[in-house]
Amino acid sequence: MINKINSDKSITWKAAHYPQYDKMTMADMLRRSGGRKSKIMHIPKPATPTRDQVNTARDMPIQFDWRGTGFVSPVRDQGACGSCYAFSAMGMNEARWRLMTNNTEKPVFSPQDIVECSVYSQGCEGGFPYLIGGKYAEDFGLVEEKYNPYTGKDGECKTEPDSPRQYSYKYEYVGGFYGACNEELMIMNLVEHGPMSVSFEVYDDFIHYKGGIYHHTGLQNQFNPFEITNHAVLLVGYGEEDGQKYWTVKNSWGTTWGEEGYFRIRRGTDECSIESIAVQSFPLS
Repeated sequence: MINKINSDKSITWKAAHYPQYDKMTMADMLRRSGGRKSKIMHIPKPATPTRDQVNTARDMPIQFDWRGTGFVSPVRDQGACGSCYAFSAMGMNEARWRLMTNNTEKPVFSPQDIVECSVYSQGCEGGFPYLIGGKYAEDFGLVEEKYNPYTGKDGECKTEPDSPRQYSYKYEYVGGFYGACNEELMIMNLVEHGPMSVSFEVYDDFIHYKGGIYHHTGLQNQFNPFEITNHAVLLVGYGEEDGQKYWTVKNSWGTTWGEEGYFRIRRGTDECSIESIAVQSFPLS
């Protein structure tokens, strides 16, 4: 598969072999790419943008990336736990907290607290950013990493009851409801409010991504019983290269994967459903 991707000039990205995968089971890989319990069976299509949405998005910068501002927290590695939804949700809250305080406060929130303690998730088997970055952050609050460091394993909740928590509010699907999202609204909310949590369908070619603008090649390993999963990541920017529009996205597979832990993916075509169910919430000062 890697050789086919890299030798096909019509494919706009490059693939690589990652040695860390060699020690993972198929179950580990499925959890890493979202987990069976993160699967969404019927993802809505992006909503048709209104004329106002089109015009407003057109007035936004042609290129935009929150990374150059220092408002995006460092890339982390979720390991073989299906906790991408927690990393995506924490990353959104971390970035928006930095924005709200103009970088005077730079919290790193605990995904392990989500894995172990949240009643709104399935731990290492998966979960959804709407319930974590939104509802859990509003109902229970988020604790910083130092109060429950990441282990990437299920278990009893080890966050002390008196650990300080920081809250978010007004959580929503971008557009206001499930099925209202589209490219224009994502651009507008990204620029105006900060990085947001997005989900997309992961095929087995994506795990080999090394760089470039990703799109699903249609290639699949017939000997590999990989299931399509829904993976949650953090949208941080967008741009255009050689006439092809793309989103810039922070993953949670470590800095040795992809473009130093990030990837770019086609924009404007709902590639792998990435423009269908973006989620955001707002930190409560």
